[in-house]
Amino acid sequence: MKTKVIVDSSVPVHYTRVEKSIFRALVHFGVNIDVVDLSWSRIAPNELEDTHLLILAQEGIGKSLSKEETDVILKSVSQGMGIIVLDGYLNWYPASFLKELKILAEKDTKIETLKLTPENKITDLCEHTIEVKQPLLGFKISRPEDWSVLLSDQENNPSVIYKRYGKGKVIFFLVSASLWQNQYLGFGEGLDGVFRKSIAWASKKPYIMKSMPPFITAKFDDVSFSGSRVMKYKETLENVGWLDIMNRYGFIPNVALFLNDIQQVDSRRFREKEQNGLAEFSPHAFVDFRYMENQEECPIYLKHNGQEFTFQELKNNFDRVDAKFGEWGINLAKTLNVHYQEIGLNSLSFIKERGQKYTMTPIRLGKVWSDPEAHKWESPPYGKPGFSFGPMPEDDYFFNVLSVPPRKDVNVPTSDFLYRCTGLHKENAFNDVEKAIKRAVFQIKRGLETGFFGCFMTHEQRVAQLALEEWETIIKGIYDNIKNIPHIMKSYDTVACYAENRSLYEVEQSFYNKNSRELTLRLKGRTEMSQYLNVFTEEGEQDRESFLKIPEFEQLTEVSFNI
Repeated sequence: MKTKVIVDSSVPVHYTRVEKSIFRALVHFGVNIDVVDLSWSRIAPNELEDTHLLILAQEGIGKSLSKEETDVILKSVSQGMGIIVLDGYLNWYPASFLKELKILAEKDTKIETLKLTPENKITDLCEHTIEVKQPLLGFKISRPEDWSVLLSDQENNPSVIYKRYGKGKVIFFLVSASLWQNQYLGFGEGLDGVFRKSIAWASKKPYIMKSMPPFITAKFDDVSFSGSRVMKYKETLENVGWLDIMNRYGFIPNVALFLNDIQQVDSRRFREKEQNGLAEFSPHAFVDFRYMENQEECPIYLKHNGQEFTFQELKNNFDRVDAKFGEWGINLAKTLNVHYQEIGLNSLSFIKERGQKYTMTPIRLGKVWSDPEAHKWESPPYGKPGFSFGPMPEDDYFFNVLSVPPRKDVNVPTSDFLYRCTGLHKENAFNDVEKAIKRAVFQIKRGLETGFFGCFMTHEQRVAQLALEEWETIIKGIYDNIKNIPHIMKSYDTVACYAENRSLYEVEQSFYNKNSRELTLRLKGRTEMSQYLNVFTEEGEQDRESFLKIPEFEQLTEVSFNI
């Protein structure tokens, strides 16, 4: 049950691009790959035995393939192997390869927009039209009758096509593989769902992936409840009104508290929420900066000017945090949600002592938001801080977990889904409920589509501008838009813990006995939390995705399933 990726490292520029994009995406989506490097290995008939999916990944890879090799590939596809061709430089493939697939190349074109074909057999997207960042080379073909179109360009020319070939399936991208480079589009920008679902559709079944489950959560910053200094509607904030409505529709938010603002009428319900798994609470700051002349009285972890707190100052800060959480009878969330995400290096030992090890930060540790250097880091997997799974470079004890889509409007300075939807700071003349719903749904769907998790975020100051019935309309609207999408509502801590444990093991071997229908997996590594593998099967013309539960294990384990 192998997935093989064909590259050629003797073309170093194109090979490096594959390493920094396609390889990272395959690892992120949990595809266990064998790399066939044509600079030192060739494709022979026995090379493709037990291969369920072949990916031609590198730009210009057609130049490196011989007619004999493409003949072997097509024979394997006709016998059931799937193939995805990610590079569309048609004239560089052997002519016999294109002729057999009934692809007749015409002239090159420039692609500015990619549009999803409605009711296709492969995927749906949260956005059906994706604009590339700069014109991308595409390759026009005479439209053959036996191909279906997955994506087309702005002139309705086919850009991604797919079909069955014998017992196998083929997906052909008629665009340059540069599509997956950040300067053209890259991952996390709207086509990740096409990438993942193409793998699932084309592969010979059964097929295994180690993707994230479709978790949905939420994060709420700057929370004061009825202690808010900008409260317009008391009933929305008092007695955790807005949180009750979140819970009514299944959402379990990470609630980031301004500790000094919290009133007893609200805090008396924190323990109930935590014990029932309906919320988790993180020390955000003591108070918002804008309401204090001395800004050093506001932060817990790092001064807003970038200066580190001394050990004694930090001890005093954390003693105050402990006293507050002790008074409320609740635990600190394991995932830090810090004001401006400014976490000082000197504070790390104090954080560790309290059992917190997950962050949700787009910036580096020890930096303030306003520091340009804070945003310069290769956040795994793609170097895009909004989508991040992996250890923090300053201290790998901390595992960063973040799913915040890039802002569609570059003029919007925040990823807050309520920004310019309420009257806060005169951002809008009225409370725009429909815009708020649309933005939150976009954040959730894009997070799911990219293989991270669905998460919508806001700042409570904007919630405070909404009447309770308006807030419920928004949350119900969000729920109604996602209720038919496969998803699992979880807390941020659960998502973070799952993501870290998912990174600690790999599927070393997989074997499927067709006669007994038994799938055997050999796993290496460890996990301290049950995991779920995606298994794709085929029932007639329909693909079916289900999950296989993997128990906690150390070092090595072997598990079997009947599928």
